[in-house]
Amino acid sequence: MWAGVRERVLRLAEHSGADAIFGARGHGFRLGPVMSEEQIRALEADLGGSLPAQYRSFLLRVGGGGAGPDYGLMTPTVCNGRWQWLGIGLAFPAQPTTAEFAGRPFVAEALRSELTALEAEEPTPKAFATDEEFGRAYAAWDARYEELYDAQEAGAVFLSEQGCGYASLMVMTGPHRGAIWEDLRPMDRGIEATGHDFAHWYRRWLERTEQRLET
Repeated sequence: MWAGVRERVLRLAEHSGADAIFGARGHGFRLGPVMSEEQIRALEADLGGSLPAQYRSFLLRVGGGGAGPDYGLMTPTVCNGRWQWLGIGLAFPAQPTTAEFAGRPFVAEALRSELTALEAEEPTPKAFATDEEFGRAYAAWDARYEELYDAQEAGAVFLSEQGCGYASLMVMTGPHRGAIWEDLRPMDRGIEATGHDFAHWYRRWLERTEQRLET
């Protein structure tokens, strides 16, 4: 699956038009070192389960992070004694994700209807006798909305920044494990499935980039 991929990615940096590829100035077609089996097992211990197979083999054979779709892949690394995904070597990293958070149940799909219902219940001033009553009701509603909004991220890793607040995530738990989803919340569309697994998502980026550069 990953034979020759690391070499192909690194070779792209030598092309004269490489800087014109979207996101290239964020990752420079650089890849971090591959991870060892020992490192991956330590990461999985913090995660509370095994990594998706395609991604696991990528870390062992291609690199821990760096060049990839959009502004590049976040890298799993130890920080303050715990594993998390950080934007090592990336000019425009995605949001960091701890392994513990990524190992929680993935509930974004289940929360969609609950968030929609909650939005319809947003308090309005005319429904309350005083501004103080409205303020208390709105604060409680807003706190619950933020709780559910943030809970959509659990069980997934922010893998790549797309720009303007959009990001690509990889689901780490549940029936969608190993799938790439997109954070489209800036356009009020939630976190949605792309229909692609990690290998398809990464190899499609590589092949399209090679075609554009005619390598």
